[in-house]
Amino acid sequence: MLAAPGNRTPRRETLMKSIAKEISAKLLPRIRQPGQYVGLEVNRLCADAPAAGARFALCFPDTYAVGISHLGTRILYHALNDMPGVAADRAYTPLPDAEAVMREHGVPLFGWESRCPLRQFDVLGFSLPYELCVTNVLTMLDLAGVPLRAADRREGHPIVIAGDALADSPEPMAAFIDVFLAGDGERPVKQLAELLLRAKPAGAAREEVLLEAARTIDGAYVPRFHEERRAADGSYAGVQPLRSDVPPAIRRACLTELESFPLVRRPLVPLAEGVHDRVTLEVMRGCPNACRFCQAGAVRLPLRWRSVEEIVSAAKQAVAATGYDEISLLSLSTSDYPHLSELIDRLNAEFASRHVSISLPSLRVDSQLQHLPKLTSKVRKGGLTIAAEAGSERLRKAIGKRITEADMLAGVRAAYEAGWRKVKVYFMAGLPGETEQDIEAIFHLCKRLSDAGKPVSGHPGSINASVSWFVPKPHTPMQWSAMRDAEYFFRVRHTLRDLAQRSAVSFKFHWIERSVLEGVLARGDRRMADVIEAAWRAGARLDSWDEHFDWNLWQAAFAEAGIDPSAIGERDIPVDEPLPWGHILCHRGREFLLAERNRMLDALAENHGRHDL
Repeated sequence: MLAAPGNRTPRRETLMKSIAKEISAKLLPRIRQPGQYVGLEVNRLCADAPAAGARFALCFPDTYAVGISHLGTRILYHALNDMPGVAADRAYTPLPDAEAVMREHGVPLFGWESRCPLRQFDVLGFSLPYELCVTNVLTMLDLAGVPLRAADRREGHPIVIAGDALADSPEPMAAFIDVFLAGDGERPVKQLAELLLRAKPAGAAREEVLLEAARTIDGAYVPRFHEERRAADGSYAGVQPLRSDVPPAIRRACLTELESFPLVRRPLVPLAEGVHDRVTLEVMRGCPNACRFCQAGAVRLPLRWRSVEEIVSAAKQAVAATGYDEISLLSLSTSDYPHLSELIDRLNAEFASRHVSISLPSLRVDSQLQHLPKLTSKVRKGGLTIAAEAGSERLRKAIGKRITEADMLAGVRAAYEAGWRKVKVYFMAGLPGETEQDIEAIFHLCKRLSDAGKPVSGHPGSINASVSWFVPKPHTPMQWSAMRDAEYFFRVRHTLRDLAQRSAVSFKFHWIERSVLEGVLARGDRRMADVIEAAWRAGARLDSWDEHFDWNLWQAAFAEAGIDPSAIGERDIPVDEPLPWGHILCHRGREFLLAERNRMLDALAENHGRHDL
């Protein structure tokens, strides 16, 4: 508990001051896309941040177009603004032209609605959904005038928190973040807001707030109260608490009852285009399929879902509040929602006559898909996306993808009959045990899926295959597996391009060097902070964007820090070696992951006579 105030004088409240005039005069006239920075979105909620007792700025470390569509940020934005005495504004990573103007003219990064500088907020809350956003965090902190390193922050500086996927493997960013919130974020951010509403009138110091957060908030990991340990040979040996009153390991927060935080019914409508201009409703959290490579499926358990009644009610209100003509039913595996047939019937009855389409972005491709296209006969038919992951049944079995080629062919044929004409198929290359035959099987499966359209329309269906590169992710049975080197991925790309010539199959490949970097960042420990900062200071920005990513900057940063990235990503980790994310505890623990890993190795060993590509 926070200490009683006693004779302490409550600290003087930071006076928030809008810089709207500076933004309008110095920034907006000098940039190419000013509509992304004006902050006048329909359904905005942060009416009066300066008057609030606890002030949050939800910071998305990517551009406005990406961040305005991020569902997790939307959920927390509504959860916080629904609390009495709390205000939650938003901020995004400026595009390079805007960053340059802000630095030249002294315009600090600000809250989009309040137009107040971010450094005047109590909390800066970052969603970290993917590894390649890390330098954007530093850009935003620096533009806000907040010290990059948590150790350099003092009284009066905002508390910098972070959640989403990277909070499950937090050590690479530990130097920059005051508090990680691992797991479902709704209740922990509410607990933090309640803590601030108590602490500020009591005059609690910044350090006291951080300690109380570490002690009492679900899923809270405060790196300053833990130290990284090294063995005599310099190898990683885990983290341990520096105090007896903070937990040595942190269990991810889990929202067991989704209905305690209602669906967003009045989502923000941007004035500039977002990547997803539609109503997005999360129908289910978690995934029952337990694919051995999937971090999201591994950590977001147990399986929970919302009622049909709640989803339909939220859809009606959200369409009325936004004017959108598409509703996306979101989850890790929407086709596993237990009441999907009833839900789509209800939504079609409500929206078909109003020309509002229903999209299903994630479908499990097995026998259930054979019936799904008929069930969704009134949804938009622009394209069907399926995740095959591997070309051969041998490899799909090993990685836990429980689908067969026969099921996929039957499902895609049914989709063609229901009106779909384009199919997008996701694959990974570089999986453990992968052979040259497995790579060739990717093309041959796509060819058979394309040919399944001939009996329906008289010509092959269009297959767009997207190939990503396997990255061993924390908290999965494959976390101990090595990542292939870049040369291997280049050879795979060349092979598939050659096979696809003069066919109805087209391939698109992820940027290889970016995947290599993703693998190193996913597996890194606290030494990665020096690499991240060095890359950022050299100019690394918006690394998930093709036009901005510069692998040379990162290679120089690794060299400057004295770290060999291949020694991190391209090795099998011994199962008895401490893991940099081992202190974050998930629903399924180490013994389960080891058992699943052994099943994968057993499945791979069933096939003999392999020869690698």
